[in-house]
Amino acid sequence: MKILTSFFCILIAAVTAGAQVEFVSGSYFPADQEFQELQQVTSRITFEDPEQLREEVEDGRLMADVGFQKYARRVYALQDSGTLSIEIVTLLDFRAAYSLLTLLRASGVETGPPGDGYSKLPDGIVFAHERAWVRIRGRNVPGDLPMRVAASISNRMGRHEPKRPSLISRLPLRSLDAASLHYYPNQKSFASVHGEIAGRAPEPDLDFEIAQAQWPAEGGTGKLSLISFPTPEVADDYYAGIGDSAGESERIYAKKTGTLVAVLEGSFNPEDAQKVLNSIEFTYSVRWIYEKEEKPKTVWGIPGGILATVVKSIVAVVILGGFSVLVGIAIAFLRVMLRGRREKRLPDGSDPNEITHLKLR
Repeated sequence: MKILTSFFCILIAAVTAGAQVEFVSGSYFPADQEFQELQQVTSRITFEDPEQLREEVEDGRLMADVGFQKYARRVYALQDSGTLSIEIVTLLDFRAAYSLLTLLRASGVETGPPGDGYSKLPDGIVFAHERAWVRIRGRNVPGDLPMRVAASISNRMGRHEPKRPSLISRLPLRSLDAASLHYYPNQKSFASVHGEIAGRAPEPDLDFEIAQAQWPAEGGTGKLSLISFPTPEVADDYYAGIGDSAGESERIYAKKTGTLVAVLEGSFNPEDAQKVLNSIEFTYSVRWIYEKEEKPKTVWGIPGGILATVVKSIVAVVILGGFSVLVGIAIAFLRVMLRGRREKRLPDGSDPNEITHLKLR
């Protein structure tokens, strides 16, 4: 009984704690009075509708196509009629956030903080932090205010291990123009910016990733497009058709390895093109995992190990109680049977149903 009472007390406390956590909604926007320059909030907008994003937000169509989940914006009034706008877009994953960082920037991407990476704008800053993309823009603002606000928001989002799409790591980053790097996590985002690949455009119904960047070429620059397809068979089909739609004056080089297809276009001679394409390899990584470490799970705020022990104890008590009840019923039934047999005997102890045979001679 004490175990049951303790268990229900723990459950009530856990549910209460869970409810408290649920109703306290966190915000990544600056706290009140955190920055003296931010006098008051003049506009607040929050929604999760992709259609509203496409219609009302600058670059909203691209945000929706990379993998949109939630949009939030606040506009602050500053001194001297200045304003500061903060947009926080929650996306499907870190690949979508990194894509927006490479596509909606005005300068090269620099390693964070703030965020996993950031890029300065003429009137502010943009940065990606895990699966969030943040754009801060101002008018008549102090020069360092956007960076200080970005650092505050990034700190509120918490620390984590920065991630970058694996396709980017397959590019030979030492030679390409990093400031020209563009990454598209899917076909929709590539179509949104009217992206092009010389020789052959991928089929619109295919699922693929694309990374593009400028490459120094003889007498100018070229462009390297690295495409990741779902399967090697799809990559084979695309590779076989490269050049079918190319013009006579276009110089196109291509290479296929695994699920990757690299397309190089520009004023490259065959030797330089071969060096560029040979630096791209597709390799499989194999890891032997002997012990898989899992994060401790919690249910209603109670650690899973403790809750499992309590549940097992209750089950054991219920089984033991049920077994005791069955044993008691069996003993009672046996005693009733024995008592009935005693009552049927005669005073001398003989059984009335007993037959005595006499031999008379």
